[in-house]
Amino acid sequence: MPYLFIAFGGALGAVTRYAIFHGLNRFEHEHLRVGVWVVNVLGSFLIGIALALALNGIMFQRGKPEHLIFITGFLGAFTTFSTFSQDNVEFLFIEKNGIGFLFNIFMNLTFGFLACALGYFLVLKFFIR
Repeated sequence: MPYLFIAFGGALGAVTRYAIFHGLNRFEHEHLRVGVWVVNVLGSFLIGIALALALNGIMFQRGKPEHLIFITGFLGAFTTFSTFSQDNVEFLFIEKNGIGFLFNIFMNLTFGFLACALGYFLVLKFFIR
């Protein structure tokens, strides 16, 4: 049964990622793949929320159906480290765009971390007493 939960969440995450990529295509920038960045920052924010909820015993504990569906399935398929890596290879080796390479790494890692921390601390501040 866990595989069905993961597959269900993964299907939703992959379709959601595709919809966001498709919707943000017109905002592509020479130094940043906007769709990948938005998905990774949003996914980081959501995992920060899930982390705070799990650590406080509210939901998303490992092995539970909601963890398998949302974290392993949905967020696993939604966020896209492999595409982030591919974009960096393209920036550096194919497009010869060193600024884009460094900017893409900076934007994804910095804002991903900040979004995760924000999600975590918002839950602690407003939902954990």
